[in-house]
Parts: sequence; structure tokens; C-alpha cells
Amino acid sequence: MNKKCSKCGEVKSIDDFHKSNIYKDGHKYECAICSCEYAKKHRDNNKEKYREYERKNRSKERGFLKKQFSNIRRRARIKKDEKHQCYFTYKEFDNAFQKHKERHGMKSAWGPPHLEITTIHQLNEGLGQGCKNRGLTQIHSKSNLSADRLDSSKPYTIQNLIFIRNDENNRKKDTTYADCLTQMKLHEERFINMEAI
Repeated sequence: MNKKCSKCGEVKSIDDFHKSNIYKDGHKYECAICSCEYAKKHRDNNKEKYREYERKNRSKERGFLKKQFSNIRRRARIKKDEKHQCYFTYKEFDNAFQKHKERHGMKSAWGPPHLEITTIHQLNEGLGQGCKNRGLTQIHSKSNLSADRLDSSKPYTIQNLIFIRNDENNRKKDTTYADCLTQMKLHEERFINMEAI
């Protein structure tokens, strides 16, 4: 099937158009080449806007990471047993997450498939534990980042730290065979081959 590009006017194969379910035939009106050229020009003309957007999102991500780190430290203070102790600083924690992003992007270490991780603060109206004075409840999104121990019998160390999603962390008690294989592979990387994140 062929289609005419609304930008350059050339008739091209339907495979040369990006998919989009908002259009009648399921593909954009501009071909992929024209669409990419437009996006590049737009980025070049709005560099400062894109830099500000990246800065803003990075600061949100840092806030979310600090919250994860403080939860790990709080657990260590409350539990007071060896397996809940935390043996890294926030800077080491942040560096570990940056290495994770280089390796997996914003996707979970658990997989395949490696699912997308978000760092979204969601609040809901009503009384809740975290925000009682404001009448807001914090919602834990299923896709949000969860820093967890690979081996829960060992303490929080950089070697034992993995970045996964909340829903993956919650289902560990109902582990599937595929999850076991993934966990064994990660365990072998970290504790037998001694590879860092």
C-alpha cells in the first residue's frame, strides 16, 4: 500500500510513515524523513526550552531518588538488624542509578521484558498517612522506581542493589519461574562474576 506525504508530496510505501492510531489509516500524514527533519528543526530552534525541560525532569528524578534513599535508611533505623542495614551514601546510590540508566535506560533491571520505570509523584484527595495536614494521599504508581535488594537475606550494598518497578517488587512473594531465572542470572552477575551495576 502506498501513501502520499503531505509535506514533501512524494508517494511512498506505507512502511515509510510512522504509525499513529489517531489517524484513519493508522499512520501519520508526513513520511518518517519529513517528520524527523521537522523534529530536528524544532529542537534546534527551541534549545533553551528543551534544556529547561531536561533540567526540570532531572530535578524531579533526583527528588524521587532522595525519597527512595531515605526510605532505605529509615528501614535500617527501624529494623536494626544486619540484613536491613544500608552500606552506601546517597552519592553512591545516585551513581548506581546513573549506571543503571546507561545499561537499561529508564527500564527495570528485571526482565525480559524490561518494563519502563517512572518517577512520578501522584497525590490523591482524601486523608492519608503521608500528607494528612494537606488532605492528600500519596499513590504508589505500579510503574514507579523501587530500589530493592537482589538477595533479601543480605544487607543493602551497592552490589546487592537493583532498580525495578513497584509492581515487580510487590510480586516477588508470588515469583514465577521466569522471575527465578532472571534473579539467578542477576545473582550470578553480581556475586559470582562480581560485576557491578
